[in-house]
Amino acid sequence: MKYFKYILRNATRNKLRSALTVLSLCFCLALMTILYGFVTMQDEFMPQLARGHRVIVMNKQGFAGQIPIAYLDRVRALPGTKAAVPMAWYMGVYKDEKMPFSQMATDADQLFRVWDEFRIDPAQLRAWQIDRQGCVVDRRTAEHRGWKIGEHIPLKGALYDFDLDLVLCGVYDAPEIFQDLYFHRAYLDEGLRQKGSPRAGTTGILFVKAESADVIPELCRTIDTMFANSDYQTWSQSHEAFAQMFSKFVGNLEAYIRNIGFAVLFALTLVAGNTMAMSMRERTTEIAVLKAIGFGRALVLGLLLGESVLIALIGGLFGVTAGRAVWGVGHYFWPQFLPLGYIAWAVLAYGVAVAGGIGLVSGIVPAYRAARLSVIDGLRRVV
Repeated sequence: MKYFKYILRNATRNKLRSALTVLSLCFCLALMTILYGFVTMQDEFMPQLARGHRVIVMNKQGFAGQIPIAYLDRVRALPGTKAAVPMAWYMGVYKDEKMPFSQMATDADQLFRVWDEFRIDPAQLRAWQIDRQGCVVDRRTAEHRGWKIGEHIPLKGALYDFDLDLVLCGVYDAPEIFQDLYFHRAYLDEGLRQKGSPRAGTTGILFVKAESADVIPELCRTIDTMFANSDYQTWSQSHEAFAQMFSKFVGNLEAYIRNIGFAVLFALTLVAGNTMAMSMRERTTEIAVLKAIGFGRALVLGLLLGESVLIALIGGLFGVTAGRAVWGVGHYFWPQFLPLGYIAWAVLAYGVAVAGGIGLVSGIVPAYRAARLSVIDGLRRVV
């Protein structure tokens, strides 16, 4: 630590060049922090989904298909089933907003049995269950939009040819990854029947609460076998398997991000290496003087590498901090895309470690050449 002051003074000697290097590292590592945070986000909430012991039943054709609501009672009667509810994404537009938030048509009587980790005031739950136009929403969404109990929430249909005029009856507390508004499926179905919509009497998926994780594989097989010869064949899977399916829609995203990351790291290493090479050339005489007064090669090498690593670490710390801040802003405004409000600490630590590695690799050649410089040759040079 006694040489740290010397390293710091040299790192800030050319303030403009050091600042530009730090900013380059900061910008690129902030971007990489966000990308890797997005890739690892699924790993953060997957264990939580597994603990829910839920099964998702959807049309075998995928999201484009529907399931008759008559399937619901048959699934509820199966051994191993604790509760089941229909779920239909409404995707309505609230006022003049461009980006819809999550709205689900469901069964108010059994929703909180399937999602038993949700917490709501019993009085608010009863108020919702008896009000056909009622709805409930998670606390974060209610606070973000300033909604109060009794407030009307108009939604213009996008997927469904029926507009909703909902009344907020309750606010529930849920884990951070769940940010949804729930309303009565019967209210939506009644409106669709009035318009003669073919979607009346159907739902998008069924959420089934299993008695335990052990019964889920057999329960999935039983459900799919039961409807195998019907016009609406089903595809059943665990909740965590359903979540993993989304990653396949965008291909091998993790591999793309990894390759982009390697390219960015290579470019950053070249930028930082050029900075260090320029710094070493400007201080040739100074390095020769240090060696002349007794500084050994190993010490000179360590001092110069310390300077390179320090600049890179500063850029890395600013980068992961900026990436974390941008992520937080994105989570606040677009929670449907970034349901988690944080980036895993492993990703942040990885970003700082990568920055230190860039500093080490980019500085090794210039520092080694400077350490091998003879005193005579260094004093003869004119910078």
